[in-house]
Amino acid sequence: MAYHSLADFLEALGQAGELVRMEAPVEPELEAAEAASRTVKSGGPAAIFPNVAGHDIPLLVNLLGTQSRVLRALGRKSLDEMAVEVEEWMHPPSPEGWFDKMQLAPPLAALRKAAPKSVTTAACQQVVCLGRDVDLAALPALQSAPRESGRTITAGQLFAREPGSSRRWVGRCDMRLVDRHCLAACWHPHDEPARFLLDYARRKERMPLALVLGGDPACLLAAMAPVPPGADVCALAGLFRRKPVELVKCRTSDLEVPADAEMVLEGYVDPGEPLVDAGLVATPSGSCRPCPASPQMHVTALTHRANPIFPAMVPCEPPNEACVVHRVLVRAFLPLLRAAIPELVDCDLPMFGATRHWALVSIRKTYAGQAHRVASALQAMRPWMYAKVLVIVDDGVDVRDPDQVWSAVARHADLGRDLISARGPSDPWDPAAPPEPTTCRLAIDATKKKDEG
Repeated sequence: MAYHSLADFLEALGQAGELVRMEAPVEPELEAAEAASRTVKSGGPAAIFPNVAGHDIPLLVNLLGTQSRVLRALGRKSLDEMAVEVEEWMHPPSPEGWFDKMQLAPPLAALRKAAPKSVTTAACQQVVCLGRDVDLAALPALQSAPRESGRTITAGQLFAREPGSSRRWVGRCDMRLVDRHCLAACWHPHDEPARFLLDYARRKERMPLALVLGGDPACLLAAMAPVPPGADVCALAGLFRRKPVELVKCRTSDLEVPADAEMVLEGYVDPGEPLVDAGLVATPSGSCRPCPASPQMHVTALTHRANPIFPAMVPCEPPNEACVVHRVLVRAFLPLLRAAIPELVDCDLPMFGATRHWALVSIRKTYAGQAHRVASALQAMRPWMYAKVLVIVDDGVDVRDPDQVWSAVARHADLGRDLISARGPSDPWDPAAPPEPTTCRLAIDATKKKDEG
């Protein structure tokens, strides 16, 4: 179902006993993050802190910290239901007769109706602050770890546009508060916005950006989904919602953003300016890592609802909210992966690897060396590109049962034959990553070999 606003989703959580209101005052530096991390680790409810010291805006944490809440945000009852719908979206069947057309009308209609539509007025622009009236210090952004260098916006959807094109890009990106008017965009050199910025630099143009907070949580989930580059994330959110996302034009740029958002930070990056040092950033693995030198986003407008809520994802040691979301979405989008790797049966990004440093995969093996091909294909794809260790097993092994996986390794893997190494981009959030830009990736072929009894 489609939620008209974040408040609608919170009302549904409240009725289900999945939301608590913490009236005690909290500090945005460390204290709120510690409370949130304890809640998510215990599988607790979403929590609102209305009394954040020095701030008038309520803070929301742990919104999507359990699989059940992610499914509720998607309006689905199970991951299997979600995966079936993804399969229909990817391969809508072609009807042959009138009876087939009647049977296939719902999925085809959903595809046609998913495209976002533009509106002229929006709740996210009930209050507008422009230029020097913008004060980012008023936002209850969190410092999540003692070694972290400052406060960071962690639950925002970043909107950008490829230069010379109408194609929008949407993704989740940490944004570090620099001062009252500027943010450091903590993206990485291989991210799409980094490529866009190089193109803007060649054209000697500023790169417009918009950071969106809140709204229907399906939009944030779409921004975090493992979809190919070029996919229309707003259309995907419409598929999640079974209703188009309404977009409104920003006040200071031509970018369009979800009209039902809580808050929008509009601005630009000047590619001619030097990069800034964002310092240490808390990561989903629970460690603090140096953020790559970051472009600076100048915020030209801050628009929001009359009574906004500020959402945050706390990057504590797993389990954490971002890891829960990532693990659920990768499973939901298995059909997308199978389209590229037909022999794939199942996969899991275990929580002990922060859903990025380890990957467990099962395949339907039909020929020798097949695991090598699968390993190469997976390591080239976004959700698996940072997996330090990839374990490939046969289709009879449950990849969500570590005992079964390691039993298969013990039975079928010869360390002189079945270790597959390759080099790839170094993970900026890996606490053990070397300073070099590339590092080694390891895959273990734990499938049954032809000569085994």
